[in-house]
Amino acid sequence: MTHLLSLNEARLVLRDLHRGGGSIGSVHTLGALHEGHARVIELAAKENDHVVVSVYPNKAQLAPGTRYAYDLDRDLALASASGATHVIHATDDEMYPPDYGTFLDQGEKTKRLDGTVVPFLFRGMITMCIRWISFVRPTRTYWGLKDIGQTLLVRRAVTDLMIDTEIREVPCVRYRSGIPISSRLLKLDRGALEEIASVHRALEAARTAVAAGERRSDVVLARAREELRLRTFRLCYAKLAEPAELTEPERVPDRGGLIVHFVVTNGVINHFDGFLLRTDEDIEKGPPTIWLEQRFPGDAA
Repeated sequence: MTHLLSLNEARLVLRDLHRGGGSIGSVHTLGALHEGHARVIELAAKENDHVVVSVYPNKAQLAPGTRYAYDLDRDLALASASGATHVIHATDDEMYPPDYGTFLDQGEKTKRLDGTVVPFLFRGMITMCIRWISFVRPTRTYWGLKDIGQTLLVRRAVTDLMIDTEIREVPCVRYRSGIPISSRLLKLDRGALEEIASVHRALEAARTAVAAGERRSDVVLARAREELRLRTFRLCYAKLAEPAELTEPERVPDRGGLIVHFVVTNGVINHFDGFLLRTDEDIEKGPPTIWLEQRFPGDAA
């Protein structure tokens, strides 16, 4: 694996990769890589000749003053073991020089779902995602459905901007308790993790209600909230949304898909979790998921 220490160095290497004619898969991260990232990189490695991973804590989607904790050496080792051929590590000075001034405008969509909790999140996130895609020019680019809104808005931006790449979605990676893998959750104690596991049970309750024929959004969400067992966390929102505009219908649509989405917070960590239910099979059985053997983070495999 080749570690590229700057955008200038990466630009020259990427030109050579494109001239070589092989397929390129890209995976774009904030750093603090974990088993979820590994599964995404592994899929990219199976489907492409080269896999380019970016590691950059994007300051435009983080709260001002946030110090995003990650171990670059550990990230490089995990990326290499998962099949990455190149890792690009960038700095704020490169990504956001003083005269930087271009951000993507996706209208009201960026103020919905996650954007109702962190108003600047989607604007900075999707801008940086599209910048990375434009920089790498991958044959295929890979996005985990742990972050539903991000994946859908990246797909929308790639289509609207006529970028020649294939968006590949990777199912959410979850522990057997239902907790999705997230670097934000890895240091929580077992009691807090049990609270997070109840969010997954709430998502399942909403899906089950829809599968049983309930179409009133308020009733679906009321049944879901009954499953929450929060003590140190509190509920920010429980929403049903349609995937195209992220609007919240009063009734579950008969077609076009459905997002079930929850956000809880303990004042330090915002935990986002949801289901993207595109098909009748998703509603009946649940969305595609990559399950780990451990029940909780830290358990033996």
